[in-house]
Order: sequence, then structure tokens, then C-alpha cells
Amino acid sequence: MVNNKIRELVELSLFAALIIVSIQFLRIPLGAQFVHLGNALVVIAVLIFGSKKGALVATVGLGLFDILNGYAAEVWITILESLIVCYVLHLVFEKALKSNDKTSYIILIGVIAAVTKIILNFVKYTIINTVVASLPLKAAMLASVVKIGGTFGTSVVTIIAVPLLYPVFKRILKKD
Repeated sequence: MVNNKIRELVELSLFAALIIVSIQFLRIPLGAQFVHLGNALVVIAVLIFGSKKGALVATVGLGLFDILNGYAAEVWITILESLIVCYVLHLVFEKALKSNDKTSYIILIGVIAAVTKIILNFVKYTIINTVVASLPLKAAMLASVVKIGGTFGTSVVTIIAVPLLYPVFKRILKKD
């Protein structure tokens, strides 16, 4: 029993570390942002460990990346966004799809996570542009679309990577 708990803690910790490493070393700059594999790994963590533990992995992995790379002021927003994505995945994958990991459902989950992230970033930057930059709403929305180029790229990576990597990690971790 104790060994299973320790194993699970090690797996969760390693997955959070994998998120940090993948963003740190496997990113492609795109405008003010960059394209990375971190969001796809968050989705896979939710699929493998469940939404609560996946949210923990996302919080630690994405949060520590932000803190260690000069984004400490925005870490709370990153964590909030990842928690919302994990909650959406909880509702769709665990509740609606009953955790059925049929390939078509995994593809759907990747698309839903990507679209959710795009919407969250659009809303975030629209609010920032309206409140902080005092832009009119239409201008703030247009500026938000320009700002989230990296989010679009990362979303494409998520849609492609989730169905490809999920079976690999599921097999490695032997989660049925």
C-alpha cells in the first residue's frame, strides 16, 4: 500500500517535471509567446491520473515553469487557466464520456482542451487590453487575437500530440 502511494507520488512528480522540461527545452518562439508541448502533457496527465491529480500536475509543472522563467507575476493566471482546462476535461472525459479512452474520444479531448485554452487566452488578453491598456472592446479583442499566436500553435500541437502520446504514456505507466 505504501509502495503504491510512493510510486504514484513519483509518477506525478516526474510528469510535472516533464511538463517543465518540455516547455523549457522543446519550445518554438512565435511572437510574444511560444509553441510548446506543455498543454498536451497536461491533457495527458488528466487522462491518465484523473482530473484532480492532473490538475495538481498542471499546477506544479506550469506554475514552476513560470516561476523559474521570469513569469512569476502571471503564475496565478497560468494556474487558473490550467485548472479551468482540467475542469472542462473532467466534465467531458470523466463525466460525459465515462473515461472511455476510445481513440476518437481522445482526439475530441485534445480538440476540446485546445479550444478551451484559446478561448481562455482570448478572454484574458481582452480583459487586460481593456482594463490595463484602456482600449475600446473591439480594439482590445483585435489586439488579443494578434497576441495569442503562440496559443494557436500550442493548440495545434495539443490536438496532434494528445492522441499520439496518450497511448505511449498509458502503456509506460500501465494505467488501464
